[in-house]
Order: sequence, then structure tokens, then C-alpha cells
Amino acid sequence: MADGVEGYLRASELSRDRVEDARTLLKEGQEIEAKFIGVDRKNRTISLSIKAKDAAEEAEAIKGYARDAATAVPTLGDLLKEQMENQGD
Repeated sequence: MADGVEGYLRASELSRDRVEDARTLLKEGQEIEAKFIGVDRKNRTISLSIKAKDAAEEAEAIKGYARDAATAVPTLGDLLKEQMENQGD
């Protein structure tokens, strides 16, 4: 991050699971991967979320799986077309 900009990560944004104290999972200054979720220009702070990053990655993985599954499974129309073509031979 830029000098003079602080990133805040609320305990509620650490995980889907309830976290009472963020210090049990992270230490101040520790590098993490998180999603940017907001900015406070006046106080020069940004809000971050590990939970949102994980959800976005999960959604992308599901989209990829659905896309792969859709192309791998033939439709009823595909099967009927194949049968009709084979009958003509």
C-alpha cells in the first residue's frame, strides 16, 4: 500500500466463521490477500475483506465448473441428432 494509507480488516471480514478477536488469527503488519471493499479518503484508510475475497474466488470456481460441466454433458438434442444421423447410414 502507499505510504500514509492504512488498511483495516474488521473481525467480521476475516472469515465466514465467527471471530471474536482478529489478533488470534493475524498479527499487525502481517501480509495477507484480501479484497478491497471501501475507502475513507478523509482518514486515508481502506477497508479490506478476506471473506469477500474467498467468496469471489469460490464464485469464480463454481462458474468455471458449471462452464466445464455444460460442455462435457451432451444434451437430449445432441443425442437425438446423433441417433438420426446414424440411422441414415
